[in-house]
Amino acid sequence: MTELRFDDEAAKRLLAVYVTPDVVTQRKRFLRALNPRTGESVLDVGSGPGFLATSIAEATGRSGSVRGVDISGPMIDLARDHCAHQPWTEFSQADATKLPFPDHSFDAAISTQVLEYVRDVDAALAEIHRVVRPTGRVIIVDTDWDSIVWHSANRKRMNRVLRAWEEHAADPYLPRTLVDRLSHAGFHVESQEIIPLFNPSFDPNTYSNRLIDLVVPFVTGRTGIDRDEATVWADELRKAGNVGQYFFSLNRYLFVAKKI
Repeated sequence: MTELRFDDEAAKRLLAVYVTPDVVTQRKRFLRALNPRTGESVLDVGSGPGFLATSIAEATGRSGSVRGVDISGPMIDLARDHCAHQPWTEFSQADATKLPFPDHSFDAAISTQVLEYVRDVDAALAEIHRVVRPTGRVIIVDTDWDSIVWHSANRKRMNRVLRAWEEHAADPYLPRTLVDRLSHAGFHVESQEIIPLFNPSFDPNTYSNRLIDLVVPFVTGRTGIDRDEATVWADELRKAGNVGQYFFSLNRYLFVAKKI
């Protein structure tokens, strides 16, 4: 087993990441790139707890529709609860490579921080292409985990932890191949941009602090890292914030494409 499994406990930790201010700000940026319009039908591939879906639904209004799919049952439950006030939203537990919709069902689709966890990315892109209407737009966002910069006084330990953490994704370097993959899937890539997550000082309510809570249980038992060492790694980072030595940066990449 390699990739992060989104069971109930992992879902709770991930939810804490979703509500940090820096991730909320990024979500607004993704929404602007999608630019959902009144009456449109939009698909959210990997809808998570439904935070983005509910904003999309506000834009489409009752005359539109928003459909979300996620591989995680706990996430589907959270999304249904979060969007319960919007009956034009629906969520299904499904694999991104087997979308449960007819051809040409959607005006637009968005997938944020999902494809890097999919074993067969090309199959997922082919499915998105199938269900989006001709000239429909697609927004893809993923992280290149090779871009992470996390200051530590013990660089050897940090490097081992980050190598182990890379195993949480099926393709931790996906963005660097996405333009070619999108083109082969039948999309024209209209724009690309980098969206950094930057925490130059320590704050408990930030992406990087919440990420620590995901990293520790995942890396424990990998590349020779035991629970004690993972805990020491986490404690060191948080203590560094108390003396002004904290620094974290990570790049996400946003692709805007249109179905040919």
